Amino acid sequence: MFESVHRYVLVAKLHSYLRDAAAAVRVLSDGLERHPASPHLYRHRGHFRITLRDFDGAVEDFERAVPLLEGIDDEIEYYQRELVPEMERAILDQPLERLRAPTPIDDTTLAALRDVYKGTLKSSTWYHYGLARYLRGEYALAADTYATTLGFCVDDDMRVATLDWRYMSLRRAGREDEAAALLAEVDTAAMHINEPSYHRRMRMYRGELAPDELLGASDADRRAVATQGYGVGNWYFYNGDRTKAREVFERVIALGQREAFGHIAAEVDLAAMASGH
Repeated sequence: MFESVHRYVLVAKLHSYLRDAAAAVRVLSDGLERHPASPHLYRHRGHFRITLRDFDGAVEDFERAVPLLEGIDDEIEYYQRELVPEMERAILDQPLERLRAPTPIDDTTLAALRDVYKGTLKSSTWYHYGLARYLRGEYALAADTYATTLGFCVDDDMRVATLDWRYMSLRRAGREDEAAALLAEVDTAAMHINEPSYHRRMRMYRGELAPDELLGASDADRRAVATQGYGVGNWYFYNGDRTKAREVFERVIALGQREAFGHIAAEVDLAAMASGH
């Protein structure tokens, strides 16, 4: 069953790489007709519902996924660099390699994948659950969801991304003492980072980088700039400079990275600001 489920995930991921989240949701819904107890399919459908701005539907999917995670072993989740070769194998009717069976989480696996950007089934489910709550403006719930996520993080890439969103959620929820304590506990210099966008945002919150250093990045990697830019705009927002926040959010939107979480969050905040919130 594992391989069958992940063939649906691979097709959904292919649609997402082609920037068609609606098709990804359709494929995952088809998969759930065959595998209605699969946390993997709910986790990924929730993710792509966020992309479609269906935050309520995303929360519903994560609420279905969470009970299905109880009592099962966690496993490694792979991203585009590892999944595209799996797509090629699937199309050519060759045996899958990475997704033939769950990749267990143990010291040997983590050492072998140290330089691979990855997540886990449980950390990714809880992480995106927190994001859906954040985008609905449920900042206290999002902060608490990210606290749960941290218990499932197995490397610094996922840990720093989770800490970042937890920090922003705490600031938006007005829990500034908790946010400050969170920053004090993070040793950014000691982290092993494969994807630096959230790491740079955390360093900015800690005063190790100036906001302009994140905004001054080359637009060549527009997704990274959108991710970093949202953190900068949000930093201005909860520090009281709404004019500068709006300016940065508008710059993020202008990059055109509609699937990036920074772009989606900037859309939500700009809409709220336009309505007087």
